[in-house]
Amino acid sequence: MTKELELINSTFEYGRSLGIVRAVAKNDDYDGRSLMLSGKETVFFGNCSYMGLDQNEEIKEAAKNAIDKYGMYFSSSRTFVGLELFEQMEEKLEEMFEKPVNVTTSTTFAHISNLPILVGRNDAIILDNYVHSSMQTAVNMMRNNGDHIEILRHSRLDLLEERIKILSAKYDNVWYMIDGIYSMMGDGAPMKELEFLMNKYEQFYVYADDAHGTSWTGKKGIGYVLNEIPFHEKLFIGMSMSKGFGTGGGLMVYPDKASKELVKNLGKTMIFSGPPHPAAAAAAIKSAEIHMRPEFADLQLDLKRKIEYFWKKANQLNLPLSGNHATPIFFIGSGSTENTAFTAKALLDSGFFVSPCTFPSVPKNKTGIRITLSRYITLSDIDNLLQMINHIYMQLEKMGKMDRELVKRRFTEKSSKELILS
Repeated sequence: MTKELELINSTFEYGRSLGIVRAVAKNDDYDGRSLMLSGKETVFFGNCSYMGLDQNEEIKEAAKNAIDKYGMYFSSSRTFVGLELFEQMEEKLEEMFEKPVNVTTSTTFAHISNLPILVGRNDAIILDNYVHSSMQTAVNMMRNNGDHIEILRHSRLDLLEERIKILSAKYDNVWYMIDGIYSMMGDGAPMKELEFLMNKYEQFYVYADDAHGTSWTGKKGIGYVLNEIPFHEKLFIGMSMSKGFGTGGGLMVYPDKASKELVKNLGKTMIFSGPPHPAAAAAAIKSAEIHMRPEFADLQLDLKRKIEYFWKKANQLNLPLSGNHATPIFFIGSGSTENTAFTAKALLDSGFFVSPCTFPSVPKNKTGIRITLSRYITLSDIDNLLQMINHIYMQLEKMGKMDRELVKRRFTEKSSKELILS
């Protein structure tokens, strides 16, 4: 084990000993808001089921009915045979997105199927250095085949355009791999600027993982990316049904049917892995139906009001947010790994579960706590959590371990050191 891995492992084991990572919830039942941790009811500020659809009665009933009809699993490669239910699921999702769709059991599997088929052998790949690990996993498999891959500082479009010009002279196409909503800091990709670059450079393509943008924003919940710009002929999207969508699994949205069929015929996890569970397929059909109802916009508005409330309250308390992002993901810097562990443990002891984030999930100089808002969370929950964080940070300040202004500045610095993340 390298010294770096040893350090990461020891940090992880320390967090585990405190109960702030790999915690085990011992709930008799689960309502989306509360976890039973160490015998105490704890408000769950790590839930990525943003819209609360994982507890929706219509969706749960659809899943139960599918189990009764088809059993727990249809055990066959999709290359040979599949249930009509799976075709119905794709058709319903295509109605929702108004574009061709493939479905797989996870977003990671979606990327593994998509990228080796869509990206040519003489294409170049540029990874945003904050792009999700699932994307990096798929790209690293291609790296072993000799594909040209490089990493770019986060959302630095000035640097991106320089690389497009240089790489276009040598490679057939240039692909920029991004998240729609970045899962740690909660910021959104600059889609309008990327649309401009796709129009300006014929060889430039964008591949986006919009897992954390799905459902809570966009008409019919089509996500952050497609809410920012119309579907572009050089835009490909991987999404998740395991977060805001509330059912589990990954989906891929294409600009044309030919791309969909190519991946369906040749994508490794499409032909060598099994299909979604019947319960998940039936649940996805019902969730898509709910997304397309006019009243779904009211559910989105409910969450967006809570997002705005959180942002205003956190700024009033001068908490060092990573930025002013109108998304359900908030990141509050702590200044050090030690402070992050102290804060997460103190919050857990006070009845709040948040996600402590340290290297390599975030750069070494940007550790902190990640907080996700779901519709289960109340305004009172938000008030209580932020007041407690402020109280903990005041303790750290008295001990000389916290400088809020310094932590804030770290989120605005454009340092090449951040490339250590990848």
